[in-house]
Amino acid sequence: MGAATKTGYADVLVGLQFGDEGKARIVDHLAAGYDVIARFNGGANAGHTIATPSGALRLRQVPSGVLHPGVALYIGSGCVVGLQQLASEIAMLAAQGISLEGRLTISDRCPLVQPRHVLADRRDGARIGTTGNGIGPCYADLAARMRGAERVAFQLRDLWCDEGRVFELMTRLASQADDDDEAIAAMVDGMRHAWRVVRPFVTNDAVALLRRVEAGARVLFEGAQSVMLDVVHGVQPWVTSSHTLPAYAYVGGDLPCRYHRKTIGVAKAIVSRVGNGPLPTELGGQRSEAYCAAAAHAGRGRADEAASHDPLKLLAEADAFSTGVAIRMLANEYGTGTGRPRRVGLLDVAQLQRAIQQAGVDEVYLNKCDSLAAFSHTPERCIPVIVAGEAGSASQRVLQFPAFAHGSIPTDAASPLPPQLEALLAWLAHAIGRPLRGIGLGPERAQMRLLEPNQQTTP
Repeated sequence: MGAATKTGYADVLVGLQFGDEGKARIVDHLAAGYDVIARFNGGANAGHTIATPSGALRLRQVPSGVLHPGVALYIGSGCVVGLQQLASEIAMLAAQGISLEGRLTISDRCPLVQPRHVLADRRDGARIGTTGNGIGPCYADLAARMRGAERVAFQLRDLWCDEGRVFELMTRLASQADDDDEAIAAMVDGMRHAWRVVRPFVTNDAVALLRRVEAGARVLFEGAQSVMLDVVHGVQPWVTSSHTLPAYAYVGGDLPCRYHRKTIGVAKAIVSRVGNGPLPTELGGQRSEAYCAAAAHAGRGRADEAASHDPLKLLAEADAFSTGVAIRMLANEYGTGTGRPRRVGLLDVAQLQRAIQQAGVDEVYLNKCDSLAAFSHTPERCIPVIVAGEAGSASQRVLQFPAFAHGSIPTDAASPLPPQLEALLAWLAHAIGRPLRGIGLGPERAQMRLLEPNQQTTP
């Protein structure tokens, strides 16, 4: 008899702040150690960016392991699917020589984003700060199931069974909510064409991922948004519309939780947020929030700020709002899908501690450490970090760490880190009680420093 097949396992990777922590680049660096990269929540509202030698690769629904040809990709039933966006993403990857044939599998239980969802989101989502891709209304209809005597939620398997009938029903439902019949017809027609592209990747095997794991596959679940935006545990209504905590990976990712091995958290050395809602450490406070909201409404973003401001001059002003604008420019804190400016704040260690505890995180990766070099251009030449209490309150405590110059950041993996950064990272690992497994020193793939066991910053 041959040796018994070793059963596989699953790890879960989530963002620990308000999104845009650089989860995709960590997945990209870890992917070679897994057999499957899987998505378990969200939809086309998740902008994940991977820097490549030929330019930035922007993903929304396809898992971030695409650059590793031997790694399979899975979109679980907890994700909602925008057909046109997904078909466009598949075509974009094909144009770059990345084929998903035989690699990508999509659960037929995924809810389908309909034209009425997109129209409703564009009409009502601005107050929350959504991306307008229909994600929230889609999840809402999935829970509602029926309105009156009419079914309002559809899954990919419904298209498989009777696509003509489903497209007809979606057209009628959209027409009841909006009188622009021409626009609705164009959207539905686009979905028909997109379904031809997406359909070959869809499976009706509810245990497709389980079969792989039982045969020894190693799975990495990739969270779409971040724990502070969880639909239940975030601050309503300024949250995403799905569950983002790692425990949900096994519901939305179609795998029994018995195969869980560890949880990986991703944070960044500054904090940012797209859209409305609390950002306690925001540089510039309400002024920044209003500015970013107005810029998003007017379609102003990266190019407009670059044409109007010199970030180094802004940093010298000793003004919190100006510092926030400068860090946004230097750290390229603009929405992946929308290009809108992100609100920027200081690292909130108290928030990070709570998120790590609630999510059951075992280890942490910290991106955008290089962005802290901006503080070397401020009059204080110190990096402020919120360490306790509610940000902005009398109980708030701030620690100041000596800043380091951008020129002192190594461009290769062998050179030592600036001693100021080394000291900050050692303090942070102790404060959060978890090892730092890797740090981001710039946007490029080569600027991600994975720490070997004997080099890891540990608590």
